[in-house]
Amino acid sequence: MKKEECKVDISRPWADLPIELAELLLSRLYLMDCLRLPSVCKAWNSLSNLIQSSKVHPWFMYTTNDKSCLWRLFDPVYGKEYRIDMTWLGFSQDISFRYSKDGWLLVLKEDKYLFLINPLTRECIDLPEKDHCRFVGMSFSSSPTNSDCMVLVVSSYEHLFLEISTWRPGEDEWSNMIFYYRFCCPVPCNPVFTGGKFYYYPFRGKLSVYDPNKRTLQTFKTKAPLEIDENATKIMRGYLMESMGDLITVFRESPEDRLRIFKLDQQKMAWSELDDLGDFNIFLNHRTSLAKPFLDKKCPNPIYFSQFVDEHCKSIASNSLETKKWQPADSSALNEPTNCIWIEHSRRA
Repeated sequence: MKKEECKVDISRPWADLPIELAELLLSRLYLMDCLRLPSVCKAWNSLSNLIQSSKVHPWFMYTTNDKSCLWRLFDPVYGKEYRIDMTWLGFSQDISFRYSKDGWLLVLKEDKYLFLINPLTRECIDLPEKDHCRFVGMSFSSSPTNSDCMVLVVSSYEHLFLEISTWRPGEDEWSNMIFYYRFCCPVPCNPVFTGGKFYYYPFRGKLSVYDPNKRTLQTFKTKAPLEIDENATKIMRGYLMESMGDLITVFRESPEDRLRIFKLDQQKMAWSELDDLGDFNIFLNHRTSLAKPFLDKKCPNPIYFSQFVDEHCKSIASNSLETKKWQPADSSALNEPTNCIWIEHSRRA
């Protein structure tokens, strides 16, 4: 008897894969593959919400000082680099990243043109022209796709006056307010938005709070977390960020020194030191610093800096509050790109 061959079609559509397995795949993919996974089939569209979870971390974006039109996106966990062709915006050397939030960047081009851009979706929003002056801080409250988004630009005149300019989507011009404000030092980082207000901190004991609804600027004399010696040979670096509604500041004097972390008591307007970060990673940069849920509960280095460990740009400098160890141990070769920033993934990306 002749044996009949029995062929079984074992191919099945991707949609039949249980969503739990798709989630497991998501946790093991590189960032660009994470973005592509929800588009495999309609049944996986719900994965877009998971990409915003703790498994997807901020990425380090930077440009090089050459006549290139490439923006570089570095994954600090997997050590992979991606390049985004931004030819339509011109040379990267003319672009300055000023602030990031919800996957969007506030960008200054040729020191005079401001716009908001989502580098992954290529969405771009031109902002009204702004008279060139001494910009000392820029920020925005949320994604410009939200109706309540507000962009804030802080400028200084003769170290005696602050001009606070705000813009909302749909407006044709900036709304400007001028306040008397005597500067004692340059402000090392951008204002931070939380609780409906922008917080502005020069790290010398003065904390300024701008209420965009009342259009008022209040300045509080808070005791500085650390005494800063103006004649010191080392440069004290300070970083300001929001975490779950709290205002957090991080200090370090040099790459070898211990990090100090403080949280603001908004009722007493006083700083208290923290011994640990809880279940958060911190990503530090003087333009934008971020506090995000742990990438991995066993992660030994919960604080990442906007510096590569060497000129090869293959690994990001990091520190562990638990072990007090730095990576790398030798900080002499640390390399920070001139134009760099941490950026989150947006749900719409």
